[in-house]
Amino acid sequence: PDRASAQRPSPEVRRAQPVEESVPRALPVEQDTPTPAPRPRRPEAKAAPAATATTTEAAEEPSSPSGHQEATTESETPEKRQLDYANALFARKLYDLAVPEYEKFLGQSPNAAGRPSAQFYLAECYRSLNRSSAARTSFQAVLDQFAESEFAGPAAYGVGEISFTAKDYAGALPLFHRSAAKSKEPALALSARYFEARCLENLDRKDEAINAYLQVIDAKNPNPFRDDARLAAGSILLVRGRKGDAFHQYEALASEAGKPALKAEAAVRAGLVAIDLQQADKGKVDKAMTDKAIALLQKGRAAAEGGRWRAIAQVGLLRLQYASGQFTQVISDYKKGQEQIPEDARAEIMLLVGNSHRQLGHASEADEIYRQIVAKYPGREEAKDAQYQRLINLYNANDPALLTEVDSFLAANGTGERADQARLLKAEALYKQRNFAAAAPIYAELRSSQLSPKLRAEAAYKLGWCYVQLKDAMRTIEAFAYFLKAFPDNPQVPSGLRQRALAYETTKNYSAAIDDLNVLLANYPNVREREAALQQRALLFGQQNDSVGLIESFQQLLKEFPKSAAAAQANYLLGKTAFEAKNYKLALPALDAARKMDRQQYGTLATLRIISSEFYLRDRAALANEVNGFLSADPNAQVPSEILEWLGLEFYNEKNFAAADKYLSLLGKSENAA
Repeated sequence: PDRASAQRPSPEVRRAQPVEESVPRALPVEQDTPTPAPRPRRPEAKAAPAATATTTEAAEEPSSPSGHQEATTESETPEKRQLDYANALFARKLYDLAVPEYEKFLGQSPNAAGRPSAQFYLAECYRSLNRSSAARTSFQAVLDQFAESEFAGPAAYGVGEISFTAKDYAGALPLFHRSAAKSKEPALALSARYFEARCLENLDRKDEAINAYLQVIDAKNPNPFRDDARLAAGSILLVRGRKGDAFHQYEALASEAGKPALKAEAAVRAGLVAIDLQQADKGKVDKAMTDKAIALLQKGRAAAEGGRWRAIAQVGLLRLQYASGQFTQVISDYKKGQEQIPEDARAEIMLLVGNSHRQLGHASEADEIYRQIVAKYPGREEAKDAQYQRLINLYNANDPALLTEVDSFLAANGTGERADQARLLKAEALYKQRNFAAAAPIYAELRSSQLSPKLRAEAAYKLGWCYVQLKDAMRTIEAFAYFLKAFPDNPQVPSGLRQRALAYETTKNYSAAIDDLNVLLANYPNVREREAALQQRALLFGQQNDSVGLIESFQQLLKEFPKSAAAAQANYLLGKTAFEAKNYKLALPALDAARKMDRQQYGTLATLRIISSEFYLRDRAALANEVNGFLSADPNAQVPSEILEWLGLEFYNEKNFAAADKYLSLLGKSENAA
């Protein structure tokens, strides 16, 4: 068992905090009224909402929206003069003086047309004076009394801002949503949508937050929120497992961000995600994505404004090199730039370097790195991993100290997946030493361990093989029965079926053995065990005197594997079975084939049956040829007496006395002749 176990550092997401970041001012769209300029922070107070005063002394006389002093006409109402005066004070940022004038207007003019604007700008005065409670009350009054006015959207924004600053995200959310829907000014609507997304994110409504951020990202320019929305959306998408979508946002941000530092950060983030995406399809490496990861990380590492992200990029590049098997490059780059690696990532990188040495067979160098990690970072996961990787290093080097080191490791780390992996290493070392009796109980324990399914399957399979080597048929059957039931999709299932069938055969449970072989042959047409399974099944049918099963199995073997090492045996037993069934015509070609394939083993056995078959078929010419060849190869060979008698008499009656003399003379010398 082996794996690159270093865990990637998770750089914190750069996000402004609500207490430090106020939402922008929200002012309604209105002639003579300033429009909002959205920013992720509070801007300076705007120009006058309706009029400006020319001098401090002239503040009591309202001016026109254009700023030119006009004479007061007799047609102006007292209410209008009062509102203009309040607006003039607001325009000069004299908010403390404007408040009582707006309140006076609202108190004395219950039916005036300017009440929505007065109520709104009163709220703005309170907000500018940091009187949040009064501002909230006035903004809320706009919403309650003038819900359909053009001030409703900006007022909703104002209340939302106050709630957001107080971290009341649940209260701010519907207000920003309302502002986004009601505000006629695109910049204000965009700002509201952005802070709506922030509220959703803070309320852990991540999927809704993503959708809101994507709307902000897609908004037309000018769009001061796009960069931050991309960064936020990418972070959420990554946590949600949508790595491809997160990569798209980070990659775009790496190209479009206005600030060089943010560009560098986004490039590194995109590169780290690309490392994961390069092996997303069933372990196959996506070269195009690998190239993107390298380019992005190199871009982040080279950025002068990258700050700590430059070091993180270096970590990512080392990780990428290790994953792609560039172990020599990992070691070289680490030596060149180890001082630049951030301390919080140093243990991980040292682990990659140690593993690289181990992969290259540098056992002593790897051991030294692992020892350094354990000594410098005793409380970190990398230290535990280094201890385990050191055990792998000892295993690969066939170091006799491994068993003792595993016991020491387990004494300090007796539970968990790492402990089980260490036990597996010990079992594997004992198995390699052919100490199957000591390895078996460890493998048995690991069947119910915290190992990955793949490693548990390996332990269960090796347990069966231990008992095969120990020639313990009953335990072999039990071990492979567990393996086959627990891991039915494992690629070693055909081998497990075959070994259990052999164990059943040893216990003379031929039916169970044939059942296992039938499952193997029915479900696994292309496995290497198939040839041996066909041979074994045919022989088991022979053990049960099932000639039909034997013939069918051997015929299938010869059809699928005509060059099989068992072909001679198959032909011989096919011929022998046909001979015993007195089907001599069928027996002859199979016996002849067996004799040709393996004359040493089947020459005499097959020839005697061929001679007998031709005798029973009364084929005198063929029989004489076979007998002559048989005796020529071995003058002392024994031919059945009845065959010599028949040949002699046949030739005698035909008056071929020379041939008759040959066979009758042999008959006379036969020990079995009566």
